[in-house]
Amino acid sequence: MSSHLNFDFSGTPAVLRDPGSRLAPAEGDPLVSVIIPCYNGEAFLKETIESALAQKHQRVEVIVVDDGSTDGSADIAQAYPVRYIRQPNRGLTASRNLGIRESTGSYVVFLDADDRLLPEAIEIGLRVLSQRPECAMTVGDHLFVSADGFYLASSRKPCLHSSHYEALLKSNFIEMISSVLFRRSIFDEVGDFNTELRVAEDYELYLRIARDHAICCHPAVVAEYRLHQSNVSHNSELMLTMTLRVLKSQTQFIRNPGRLFAFLEGIRRWRKQYGRQLASELARSFTTLQINHLRRKILLLAAQYPQGLMMLLLLRIAPKLSSARNRAAARA
Repeated sequence: MSSHLNFDFSGTPAVLRDPGSRLAPAEGDPLVSVIIPCYNGEAFLKETIESALAQKHQRVEVIVVDDGSTDGSADIAQAYPVRYIRQPNRGLTASRNLGIRESTGSYVVFLDADDRLLPEAIEIGLRVLSQRPECAMTVGDHLFVSADGFYLASSRKPCLHSSHYEALLKSNFIEMISSVLFRRSIFDEVGDFNTELRVAEDYELYLRIARDHAICCHPAVVAEYRLHQSNVSHNSELMLTMTLRVLKSQTQFIRNPGRLFAFLEGIRRWRKQYGRQLASELARSFTTLQINHLRRKILLLAAQYPQGLMMLLLLRIAPKLSSARNRAAARA
């Protein structure tokens, strides 16, 4: 990474400028397409759109792909100078792919309808890619914010300078898709998102790109990831199953010891991460799950992360022991 890029590393959450006050773009600036897939996203869509329209880089087309919303998302989106496209409900992956097909920019950003871009996000990404013409995409950093938009934590993800495919075999170090600026041409080479995947479709795309193309990272904070109860990452069973499926799809490309060790490390990490999450989820909902759902989840835990069974047992026993101690203390 060149030392003269002059990034702002403050990590301060975005203060959105009035999108109606945008200056005329400089002639010759590249057009960037910001694709916002949306399904019943009225709670956060306004902030998301405004963050895309508030970019310092002026040549931005914002494309909102409404995936059959039944709330007020359509009215919110159409109140802004964006391209609004509506389709029957087909899911997040199909919405992103439609956005790619409809985009006219030379670069693409995918912005989920509950997240936000910081004002310099696109400008910084373009600056990096202009200095790294061999790279198909560049990855920045992001923050975590609460449901009401306040700062929670930094991501602390690594800014890697090499071996990106091997790093992705170990884990999805990119974490947030809105921290990525893609060259539009890469989708003509590697294809769109895999519509057979319900989750982890971004992880699969990163692996497909990094396997044969250069990518680069920079440490500037460019996006805000909003944490709330509807985040799909809370579905432990789905995340464990789909993430392992994505990683195992790479087995035919594991052709040297370095990739093999990275692959095995990735299997171990994903099983541990989502296995522990699934055990905790089961402990909380053990008595409320239907018996067939409970059996399926326990069998999955036993197959993929057997250590999680002991964790589940301990989590179930601990509250009972604590309750028994409290009753004994009350009688004393």
